[in-house]
Amino acid sequence: MARGGSNALLSFETIAERMEVKKRTVLDNYKSWDIPVIRVSDRILRVRERDFEAWINARTE
Repeated sequence: MARGGSNALLSFETIAERMEVKKRTVLDNYKSWDIPVIRVSDRILRVRERDFEAWINARTE
């Protein structure tokens, strides 16, 4: 089943903007929120757009 969004990789800054929170909030909470991340390198994490949209949709009432 196809999901919305693309395979574009989003930075935590972009995720924060879309959620209308500070980047620090996302950085501090992405693990406990179970946001699906992709480790690009030892220091760089990204979130696939379609995974982020699915994550948001699963939490939308």
